[in-house]
Amino acid sequence: MSSNTPNLGLLKKDPMVDGNETFNIETMLNENWDKVDEAVGNIKVPDASLTEKGIVQLSSATNGTRENVAATEKAVKDAALQAKSYTDQQISLVTETGIPKLVSYPLLVTATADNQKVFEIPLDLFDADTDTLLVAINRAALDPTQYTVTNTVRNAAGEVSQRAKITLLSGVASTSEVTMVVLKNVPIGPEGAINGAVLAMDSVPINRVNGLQDQLDGAFQAGNERKAEVVAALVAIGVPASTSETWALLIPKISAVIRATGNATAADVLVGKSASNASGPFNGGMPNRSAENNYMPGLESTVWAGDRFFIKPPHGYYNGTTWVTAAVLGLTANNLRAGVNVAGLVGTLSPGDRSLVTNNPMPKNIPNPNAWVYHDLFTIPPSESYIDVYTAEDNNVPKLQALTMTNEFSTTKTAALVLIDDAGVVYTLKTSTSTGAQVMAQLTGFALDRKQRTGTMYGSGAGGPVGVAMPAIPANFKLTGTLRFCSASMYQGNDSRSTAEGWARSLVVLTA
Repeated sequence: MSSNTPNLGLLKKDPMVDGNETFNIETMLNENWDKVDEAVGNIKVPDASLTEKGIVQLSSATNGTRENVAATEKAVKDAALQAKSYTDQQISLVTETGIPKLVSYPLLVTATADNQKVFEIPLDLFDADTDTLLVAINRAALDPTQYTVTNTVRNAAGEVSQRAKITLLSGVASTSEVTMVVLKNVPIGPEGAINGAVLAMDSVPINRVNGLQDQLDGAFQAGNERKAEVVAALVAIGVPASTSETWALLIPKISAVIRATGNATAADVLVGKSASNASGPFNGGMPNRSAENNYMPGLESTVWAGDRFFIKPPHGYYNGTTWVTAAVLGLTANNLRAGVNVAGLVGTLSPGDRSLVTNNPMPKNIPNPNAWVYHDLFTIPPSESYIDVYTAEDNNVPKLQALTMTNEFSTTKTAALVLIDDAGVVYTLKTSTSTGAQVMAQLTGFALDRKQRTGTMYGSGAGGPVGVAMPAIPANFKLTGTLRFCSASMYQGNDSRSTAEGWARSLVVLTA
């Protein structure tokens, strides 16, 4: 028995029932094909999209952005290889737990000219935006205010077309060494690169990757080497550091490096001492004059009009307890006017004095025997050199006299001419003794050398004044001070009336 298909209505024959019927080409073949052709002609298949099924084009591209194509086996393979290459590259920069590895690059360049300021950073990987740069000149560290950085320049393909540079604010001398340390992935905490402190406790994953442990061991060794390089760089610029220290201790030392900014030179620093400035370390060249001589002779000296005396000292250091001296010949108390104080030196020189003397005081009674009675005839001012007492006329006539008179001829009478110093010490120039009615001591003048403590006194003679040496002057007699010239009288025995007289006439008293 024949039937029709449910979708296109194609004629079907049952072999069991209709097996003996004659095959009708028109109804069983042609009409069925017409129905199929008509049905197929009405089928419309759209292009595939994200919201509708359809026809999809194949593509081997690995860098496209289209969403209406399907990847071929080749594209899948290429993408896998690129992902593996990128992953391998990133693994070298981080630990297994994803912590960025600290990498350091010690660099050294040398100035080729005086006052050179610009230096290339010989590292193609340098990135001023992410890397940390340390700079030192001749082991003297600089801070970032002493230089500027020009970043690495790359072309469209990512290749370096110009290396980064630093430009110093102050140029350095030729052959100066510029040390640079570039640090990548400095672990500064959760605000920047990740450090171990931000990982949760017991969160380190177990290593199940074949061969990874060998890579980790190598990375650990490389980390130790980088730490050693950082420590060496710190020590090179004078900062104490050790590889036994953790990064937590080393990083603050890097940031705490103090640059040498002083402007001292060798002439400003003592011999035997050392210092550094922006150009590097140096040894002192200033001599320690106080250590050489407690009384260092000056180079020159001069007197400023008025009250100043200047001494030019030799260049060098003086500790404040030693002296600079200048020899001044003749700077003694004897050459300074008496009473004048020059820097603590008090003068004793009398510039000289000249006076005319005539003195005839009234006689005095001598109250008791063996008692001296004095008449002050004149005063001689202090001086350091000489005393001259003389007369300008009648120089053979006595001008100085001491006289002692009594009523008794049996008594012993003494008359003397003396000098008395300001301490009361008496120095006798001339003495006369007699038992007659009177006795006299006379001189026409005298001359004294106060420095040599010698002198000559003069008396009347047949042919003119006669000079004789003065008696020895006592050691306790102050000859340079103020002196009183006196007549002195005394008697021994009993006498009801004794008289002392003295005078000085027409004399010139000159001191120097």
